[in-house]
Amino acid sequence: EERKRLKELHYMHCPKCGMKLVEIDYKEIKVDKCSECEGIWLDAGELEAVSHLERSVIDKFFGVFKK
Repeated sequence: EERKRLKELHYMHCPKCGMKLVEIDYKEIKVDKCSECEGIWLDAGELEAVSHLERSVIDKFFGVFKK
């Protein structure tokens, strides 16, 4: 019961500032971006998926998150 309550309290909230996370789909990789501090968060396996992208695609990937 306590675990469920904590999950509901923290689900899709930024670990850094606590604001809402927005899910962005890029090349079939779902990345969570904070709506406030603009932090980028990857779930299990997503960093590995990003590492398999070609260098030019990686540059474009990170360009998506620049202001």
